[in-house]
Amino acid sequence: MSRGRIFAIGDLHLSFTSGKPMDLFGAEWENHYEKICTNWHRTVNADDTVFIVGDISWSLKMDDAFEDLDWIRALPGTKVLLKGNHDLWWTSVGKLRARYEDMIFIQNDSCMVDERAICGSRGWLMPGDTQYAPSVDERVYNRELMRFRASLESAVRLGASELVIGMHYPPTPWPTVGSGFKQIIDEFGEGKKTTVVYGHLHGREAAKKGLKGCHGKVEYLLVAADYVNFTPVLISE
Repeated sequence: MSRGRIFAIGDLHLSFTSGKPMDLFGAEWENHYEKICTNWHRTVNADDTVFIVGDISWSLKMDDAFEDLDWIRALPGTKVLLKGNHDLWWTSVGKLRARYEDMIFIQNDSCMVDERAICGSRGWLMPGDTQYAPSVDERVYNRELMRFRASLESAVRLGASELVIGMHYPPTPWPTVGSGFKQIIDEFGEGKKTTVVYGHLHGREAAKKGLKGCHGKVEYLLVAADYVNFTPVLISE
C-alpha cells in the first residue's frame, strides 16, 4: 500500500445500531459523531491513511457493527483498524477482511505505507496497574505480548524503515513503570523512527497514566478521541 500521510485516532465508540449515548461520559461527548466527521473531513485527504486504535463500535455482534464500519468506510482516506477491549463484535478477522477489502484489519500482522509499517495489538492490563489481578489478567497479558511481538516481527520482515505501533491500552501502566510491551517496543524500535499511539484513557485524570513524549528514540502519543478533540492526529508525513 502506498499512501501519503499517516494519522491516528482511537475510541470512536460508534453506536448507530446499539444507540448507546456517549454523552453519559461527559459533555464533550455530546454529538461526538458529528465532531469526528467534521474534523476528519477537515484534516484527512483521500490519499492519507488513518490508524484507528480500538474501541471502534459498541456492538456486541459483528452484523450489528457493520453500520458503524460502513460509516468509517465512507470517511476520507485508507483506514487501518486495531481491536479494542470493547470491540466484542470483532470475532473473525477473515470475515471482516472479506467484507471490507478496502480497509485493513491488523491482527498478528502489519501493513506497509510506503516504507513505513503500521503494526501493533490491543494490549491489556499490566503488572503495576492498580486494576491488574494476576488470576484474571496474567494469561491475557502474556497472550497479548505474543500477539504484539508477532505483529512487530511482521513489520520487520516487510523491511520497514519506520514503525507506527498501535495499541488500544497504554503501553505502560504508569509513565514511570515499565512493561513487557515497552521492552518489545524498545527492542524493535532500535535504529528506526518509531511512534507509538494508543487510546483507552478518558478524562484528564486517566490521561495522566499515559506515557507521552519522547522516551529514548520512541515517541508516545495518546490519541483517544476525547483527548485529541475528536480529530485524527498527524503521525507521519
